[in-house]
Amino acid sequence: MKFNPVLRNESKLSVRTPRFSLMILIYIVVLSAGTLIFYNSYSSDVYVSGINPQVAVTLYITMAIIQAILLMFIVPSLTATSICSEREKQTLDILLSTRLSPLQIILGKLSASSLKVIMLIFCTIPLYSICGLIGGVKLSNILILVGSFIISTIFVGSIGVFISTYSKTSKAATSLTYALVLFVFVGTIVIAYIWVMLSMYKVGYNGKTPTVSPIVYLSPATGFFVMLSNQVGFGGNSFYFIDQMGISKYADYISIGIQLVLSCIFIFLAARKLNPLNNRRLFNGIKKERANKKVKE
Repeated sequence: MKFNPVLRNESKLSVRTPRFSLMILIYIVVLSAGTLIFYNSYSSDVYVSGINPQVAVTLYITMAIIQAILLMFIVPSLTATSICSEREKQTLDILLSTRLSPLQIILGKLSASSLKVIMLIFCTIPLYSICGLIGGVKLSNILILVGSFIISTIFVGSIGVFISTYSKTSKAATSLTYALVLFVFVGTIVIAYIWVMLSMYKVGYNGKTPTVSPIVYLSPATGFFVMLSNQVGFGGNSFYFIDQMGISKYADYISIGIQLVLSCIFIFLAARKLNPLNNRRLFNGIKKERANKKVKE
């Protein structure tokens, strides 16, 4: 089995740098410190009130939300400069002159950046196992959560690679990536909330129940919220709130499907932009050179 040369080269270079080891250390320390503090406070109450599975559910939800926020800030910083850095180092033309296709280059860059984050995700599985030991959280819930994090990582990474292909500088690419990711995660929910407010304003006239805009499914945060609600719940009113807002109870699967489709679209557009043959000026220049050769002959 042949591995992508870009993936193999990027993985070797990143693993050998102390920055990568430091990133893993800080990431694990931050989550472990909060988990240990919470677990120690819980252990002191066990002798008084006994084991309460709801404590494990609270810890599970808290860790999942914190990790989702951390990943939302880490992934763009790793992928937004994947192509821009090659362009700034003037090595992009050399990379394009190899036998690798633009799609292979894009997939290699995306895979190399995503694997770093996936390693961080797998390193936190033992922390979630504490919730399983206490009770209230199933092993299948943890595996589904890890899978959703991986899919969201690929989705956000594809956005970063896409913008990196179109941007000329790393600073511009990083800023645009964070802006677009923030809009997808938060902006779409704000738009959907405004839609609901407008629908509620019209309820007094037509008597219909207000429904949320379908744009809310573009945000991975919607699928993440519904997934946690289906697994462990956020309280007695969580399912009632989802039904009243018109959000499907299968929003987590809908969100995963949308993320996978959009990831493929971003990767395709990035590969198309990276392909030098799609540049009209270059193509016209090649046609002129061929025409001149024919005239000379």
